[in-house]
Amino acid sequence: MLWSYLKYLVIYGILSWLAFTAEVYIIFEPIVIRESYYIIPFVLAGVSALIPTILEHRLKLLQEEYDRLLKQRESFPGKQKIRLSTEKRDKLTGALNKEAFNEIVGVKIMEAKHLDQPLSMILFDIDFFKKINDTYGHIVGDKVLKEVADVVRENIRKSEYFVRWGGEEFIILLPGTGLEGARMVAEKLRRVIEHHRFPDVERVTCSFGVTQLLRDDTISSFLERADEALYQSKREGRNRVSVIL
Repeated sequence: MLWSYLKYLVIYGILSWLAFTAEVYIIFEPIVIRESYYIIPFVLAGVSALIPTILEHRLKLLQEEYDRLLKQRESFPGKQKIRLSTEKRDKLTGALNKEAFNEIVGVKIMEAKHLDQPLSMILFDIDFFKKINDTYGHIVGDKVLKEVADVVRENIRKSEYFVRWGGEEFIILLPGTGLEGARMVAEKLRRVIEHHRFPDVERVTCSFGVTQLLRDDTISSFLERADEALYQSKREGRNRVSVIL
C-alpha cells in the first residue's frame, strides 16, 4: 500500500505543481507569492493520492477474496460432478431413485452450508392416483406416471435433481434456488400438469410442498418440512402449492 501511495503522490505532486505554476505564472500575470505557499501543491497531492491508493487497495483485497472463494468452490467435493449410473434411475419414469437421492442430498446440503448458498426442495404427488389406477387400470396409471415425469423434466433446469420418491410421489432438489424461486417452479409445474392433455384420462393434477434448507437442518428435518408442506396442500383441497420454512 505504501508503494501505491508513493506512486500516486509523485504523479499528483507533478500535476499539482504544474497546475499551480500555470495558474501563478501563465494564466494570471506573474506575481510574487510567499515561499510558504509553495507547499500548497504538495499538500493537495498528498491528500489526492490517498483516494486512488485506498481504492486500489480495496480492489486488491476484493480480488484476493474472490480468488479464494473461487478456489474454495472448485476444491469443495460437492462441486464435483455427481455421476449417476443408469441403475440408480427409476425404470418406469427415468427419474432418479431413492438411492441416488440419498447420495446427492447429503453432498448438496454440505455444499449449501459450506458455501452459504440456498438449497430448496419440492415434494409433490399426483392427486387421487389410486382412483386413476382403480378406474383405468395399472397400465394407464403407469402411463400417467411416465408422462408426468416427462412433463416435469421438460420444465426444470438440468442442474436440478428430479427423483421418484415412491409410488406417485416425486422430489425436485434445487441447488442455488431460494424459497421464492422454488415456489415459482412448483407453481409453473402445477399449471403445466393441470393443462396437459393426458391420453386415456380426463385430467391430472398434483399437489406440491416447498421448503428451503435451514442452517441447522438435517436430511430428515429437511424432508419432513417438505412433507408437511405437501400435506398442507392436500388438506386445503389439493392441486395447489404450499410453502413452509
